[in-house]
Amino acid sequence: MSATATITFRTDPELKADVEEILEDIGMNLSTAFNCFMNKVRDVGGIPFALSRQSKRQRILNAYDEAKREVEAPGAEFCDDPAKLHDFLFA
Repeated sequence: MSATATITFRTDPELKADVEEILEDIGMNLSTAFNCFMNKVRDVGGIPFALSRQSKRQRILNAYDEAKREVEAPGAEFCDDPAKLHDFLFA
């Protein structure tokens, strides 16, 4: 068995419980999830997700712009049948 290091940190108990419940649903515990996070930090050379102080409004506008680019991209597929869209989204 290889040597391991112990990391101790404090967090909100409710946050911890919520995250543990989510991780349990996907068959993972906090230790495994944190190791996945640390591996990704090493792989990308930084935090593996965006950190910003953008306002909620700006994040929504950015998401809208991104969605618009996707829709206007050559070969983009469209669905104007609500039943088919529902089936696709909730399959």
